[in-house]
Amino acid sequence: MIGYTLGRRWLWVISLATLLVLAVVACGSDPTATPEPTATPTPPTATPLPPTATPAPPPPADTPEPEEDPSAMNPLEKLVLTPATTGRDLFGSLSEEETNCIKSNIGEAFFGLMMDAPIMQAAASPEAAAPVFGCINEENLVLIGVAFMDAQSGGWEESTRACIAEVGRRHPDSIYVRLGLAYTGESTTDAGETHLYNLEIYDCMSNEEKRDFTLDLWEGVDRNAQATGADVVGLLSEQEIACVMGELSVEEMATVATSKPLEAVTIANKVIHCIDPATELEIFVQGLTWGLGEFSEDSLECLRGFAEENPQYVTLVRSGIENMRTMDADEFVSIVDAGLGQYTCMTDQELQNIQIAFTNAMSAQQ
Repeated sequence: MIGYTLGRRWLWVISLATLLVLAVVACGSDPTATPEPTATPTPPTATPLPPTATPAPPPPADTPEPEEDPSAMNPLEKLVLTPATTGRDLFGSLSEEETNCIKSNIGEAFFGLMMDAPIMQAAASPEAAAPVFGCINEENLVLIGVAFMDAQSGGWEESTRACIAEVGRRHPDSIYVRLGLAYTGESTTDAGETHLYNLEIYDCMSNEEKRDFTLDLWEGVDRNAQATGADVVGLLSEQEIACVMGELSVEEMATVATSKPLEAVTIANKVIHCIDPATELEIFVQGLTWGLGEFSEDSLECLRGFAEENPQYVTLVRSGIENMRTMDADEFVSIVDAGLGQYTCMTDQELQNIQIAFTNAMSAQQ
């Protein structure tokens, strides 16, 4: 919530004092003369002196803004989730209204169990956690979501976490989607907008954090992929298969066939000379489909064009997670940032699908 502080204007009050001068006229007389009737003198018109202005007091100095009371900070801003963190650590920072709502939704008995249960288990099942998260107000839910993301990423710098919380306050869905709460209906109206805020969240991170976050995400997506290396081999021509089988041992071929797509491509990286560039692009595009969901033909064609224009990105992806983890962070991020252009190929529905896939991928980290 953005607050506005209004400046104070002070009025100068000037008091005017008007002095009225009364003229007193005294008349003299001759003592020997017959007294003449004394005429009542007509007093002259009094001319008032110019008014003297009372000097205005100097305006008082602006009252300094009170310093922020650290005790007023929402305790959830500093919540650090570990495998040992229990429901008691979380619920103790919520209002009575929120905790009563949770009790009503899940029952007193289950609430009591959750008080002493590891709270990180909730991150592994967004659907199960929804009745709890649905009782929590927007501010608290954003901060809890940031704490979950922080834990899933292995811990961010304090400035990174504060930046991500600020993005979440401006667009809560960018955090809610990571808790499995966004897009519960059929509407995809906000998917494109949420994607832009997700990029802001990414930009909050240091290059080292970006590298680790991206690789954790890719590992999770590969783990959840609806395919194996056998599907990758199925995209090869007979000539390409013959070349690969001539280079890899029987054991290596068996590992490729049973591995997840990204792992299979990594193993086969040493025989990339056997693969035609057009086939390599097709493996890249189909890999996105296996990990992130279906794409329209227009989107697939756009993604093929993206891959052709960004060979460094395609090469990076197939180089293997472990190799990428040892890369210089600045070099890694420069290539991955160029790869963000692939999202412009996707419809709002497709962006929604990948946001949900990313949520599931990071939840699987726990």
